[in-house]
This record gives sequence, C-alpha cells and structure tokens, in this order.
Amino acid sequence: MLFLRFDPFPVLETERLVLHALTWENSGDIFLLRGNPQAMKYIGKPTLQTLWEAEQLIVAYQENVRDKIGITWGITLKSENTGLVGTIGFHKIDRPNYRAEIGYILHPDQWGKQIMNEAIRKVVDYGFQEMDLHSIEAKINPENSQSAKVLLKNGFEKEAYFKQAFYSEGKFVDTEVYSLITNVEH
Repeated sequence: MLFLRFDPFPVLETERLVLHALTWENSGDIFLLRGNPQAMKYIGKPTLQTLWEAEQLIVAYQENVRDKIGITWGITLKSENTGLVGTIGFHKIDRPNYRAEIGYILHPDQWGKQIMNEAIRKVVDYGFQEMDLHSIEAKINPENSQSAKVLLKNGFEKEAYFKQAFYSEGKFVDTEVYSLITNVEH
C-alpha cells in the first residue's frame, strides 16, 4: 500500500510555477476561479456563489491532505503578481491499488499559455516518484477537447468512454477516462 508523506506539504516548483498548499489567503482567488462560469464549464460541479463556499472548499482540500485521501495544489506564477491562477491535484487516491485521479482547473485568463502542461508534468512526476503511484487517471467531459489535448500531450491514453456516467446540473453527462501508467514495477 502507498505510504503518503504530505507533512510538511510538498511545495513543487517548475520554471514558471509554484504549486503550493491552499490557505485562507487563497479564498478570494478560489472564489474568482471556481465562481467563473467559463472556467467551470466542464468541471461537473456547481459554480461557487459565495466566498464562504470557497472557504469551505479550502477546508475540504486541507482535510483531504490530513486524511491522506487527496492532495490539491494551488498554482501561482513566479513572475507575475496574479495570485492563484488554478489548482491541480490528486483528488482521489486509491491507496491499495497505487492509483490516483488527477484533476485541474485554470482561470480562462491563463488559457493557451502552456501552464497546465507544465503543472501536470510536475504533479505526475511527483505522483510516480514520491508517492510511488502505479497509475494516474483523469476523467473529463468529452466536449472538453483542450483538456484531452493536454492529457495526450503528457502521455495519457484514452481508455474509456462512459455514456451518461454522472449527474451534473440537472442532466446526465458522458465522461472519458484517460490513464498513464508508470514503467516502474512495485
């Protein structure tokens, strides 16, 4: 079974990004991100309506880390004082099977800048090298062609298409599953 070490919280850096723990200071940015209908279009969760909801989401992220069932990083640009521009993480960790589900969201102002490619590479490396994961999966809305492109560019393969797999905002929505498997034996 996986041995997860999230204390201290693992801060990850790339050439342009800092991936860090989410704190109360990020509440306003989380609200701007998760309250943005364009950013939330394919997420399959309700758009945040209040700052309190953003604060509760941060509490949930912190509890997931504490309970070692998930880890979410805030994405901040090193060179700009833009605040939080997105989040990325393993929101479901299947410890007995050495598997995790990756999820991410980026503010529309940052789309097209290769930020998510950079973040995914770093988080996938962390998952395989530090968490000892065997596989990482991503579930996306089939209409989100940009997310599919990002996953494929980062070595993920499309594994499945499920019709009406989840219920979101009053309707059943299809989902595609992408997966990446490490070449390291356990």
